[in-house]
Amino acid sequence: MRILPSRLALLGAILLAACSPTGASTLVHTNANGDVVIYNPEPSTGPFVVVAVDNHFHDIHPVDRTRIAESRPFIVKNEGRNLHNFSVAGTDISVDIAPGHEMVWSRIGTHLAPGVYHVICTYHSYLGMNGLFVVIP
Repeated sequence: MRILPSRLALLGAILLAACSPTGASTLVHTNANGDVVIYNPEPSTGPFVVVAVDNHFHDIHPVDRTRIAESRPFIVKNEGRNLHNFSVAGTDISVDIAPGHEMVWSRIGTHLAPGVYHVICTYHSYLGMNGLFVVIP
């Protein structure tokens, strides 16, 4: 029996998803172009990690409206070469994070009540370095 490359890729993706620790919530499908698409949703437990790099906040894109439970730890890591800042609009939270360093909150709800929050890097907001997330109960 001959297995077509696209079917082989799909089989590999399904096996990979099944063996992953989040396999139960991993979604695998083939789009209209025949591309295999694997979606691994953000875990809902453990620390929520935001990476600041390339004048961009990964993991809190404004269009995604990322939801974070108030009981979760929250970490912002600066994995870039520039000094970045994590400022939450409408609050007095403004933290500089040097390259290779991180800001750690043991519980996001200690710092932010449930609600929608916009964040910027005060040094790179002119480059579009902003984010948005929702703290939920």
